[in-house]
Amino acid sequence: MKFFNQKRYLLFMGGVFLGFTGMNWNIPFFAWFALVPFLRYVRLGHSWWILLFSLILIQTASTMRIVSEPFHIGIAFVSGIQGGIVFTILLWIWNRIRLKFSNHISPILSFAFLFTIVEWLGGYGSALGVWGMFANTQINNLILMQSASLFGATGISFLIFFVNGSFEQTLSELIFNSTISKNSRISLITCFLLFVGLLFYGAFRLTNTIEGKSIKVGTVTSKIEIQTMWLDPIANQKNTEIVFQRTKQAADEGAKVIVWNEGAVLINRKEEDYFLKKVSNLAKEIESEIIAAYIVPLKEKEFFMENKLYWIGKDGSTRQIYFKQFIPPGEPVSHTPSEIRAIETEWGKMSVAICYDFDSLQLTKKHAELRTGVTYIPASDWKGINPFHTEMATLRGIENGSSIVRSTRGALSGIYDAYGRPKGTLDYYEDNDGVLVASVPISVVPTLYQSLGNWMIALGGFYFLVSGAFIFVNVLKNRD
Repeated sequence: MKFFNQKRYLLFMGGVFLGFTGMNWNIPFFAWFALVPFLRYVRLGHSWWILLFSLILIQTASTMRIVSEPFHIGIAFVSGIQGGIVFTILLWIWNRIRLKFSNHISPILSFAFLFTIVEWLGGYGSALGVWGMFANTQINNLILMQSASLFGATGISFLIFFVNGSFEQTLSELIFNSTISKNSRISLITCFLLFVGLLFYGAFRLTNTIEGKSIKVGTVTSKIEIQTMWLDPIANQKNTEIVFQRTKQAADEGAKVIVWNEGAVLINRKEEDYFLKKVSNLAKEIESEIIAAYIVPLKEKEFFMENKLYWIGKDGSTRQIYFKQFIPPGEPVSHTPSEIRAIETEWGKMSVAICYDFDSLQLTKKHAELRTGVTYIPASDWKGINPFHTEMATLRGIENGSSIVRSTRGALSGIYDAYGRPKGTLDYYEDNDGVLVASVPISVVPTLYQSLGNWMIALGGFYFLVSGAFIFVNVLKNRD
């Protein structure tokens, strides 16, 4: 057991576990104890500077898993520095709470709520959105993911943090005292009951049929990169023709709503009206709704663009004009405010988002409040995040009770029901025709998350408020 006291082994184990949680090469099992070595390291009072340096290296190396064109190594370093600093600060705050107020506030609950609240703040307001959420590590566990319908992804992250905190405290007590305290036993039992209870809930939920009608929907994927369209007018023209052909093909296969990938075609401003008229005529010809996602260059000699979609009804009318709202750091895209709306169709209420929009809890909360049955997402990814980014979107669908239709250049296109079950997928890197058609339920599935949002965050805030008041009263008593 000596290696549990040595900082080099603790940091090495933590680096391995944390390095393979989330994103590609994710090993879901590691998430449940990935933070234990770092909590143990802090408890033993080892150097904070070594911890900070190690976490920056670990976070940078972990982010390198998704590096491929156009995601460059430099961004991995920036992400690693930011993640390492934030992680170290949170561990320092938790350690101060543990040392000064362990008799008044649970170290395990304070750790779980602290990390969950900060994670939510990042998902709601930071430029990285939900990419840092520990709930993402469990995306392939569809049974557990059903609990997102109760308390959102933040609740799943809380459970992971709660389990990590319980394991670490139990381990430390066994090493120091060769026994387990009553509080630790209660925490372990609570972890077990919560985990098993949520698995039963998920298993039962997945046996239910989503009531109501289904319709055939389609995704159309462009196989030409934006840079090629930008530099080669002939290739760009050919790409536009291919996208129109594939749209017809999707309609021939029965799709009633067809969504293109993000920036599927490039249209110069002076040609935009003519282009939209062609899309309108095509929609009337094939009698299908078309969600036409495209880009418009804004500067002649600079790679900077307008990123938007036009939702054209099957009668040729414009249902919605929508611009990308949540811009990834460094993406050369203008920001034009757009309203997130529920579009009433003959099949029910539906909504749209563009790629990274669905990585912002602030934006996806609005989709939840709209209670739409299907959300269509034109997207553009790269090999390093295939298929992880598309699978992340299904978690938002489970939260919101809506089916997800994500058409993706450079990664996996997918059609999923409101339980996150795949109805059809199409990998960009396989030899295929770039068209995916599948039936998907259009009824919204009511969820507790729709009504109460991230109520686990409110519970955490209440816990710290009550604990803080209790600590304050005891401090006053001790002074008297």
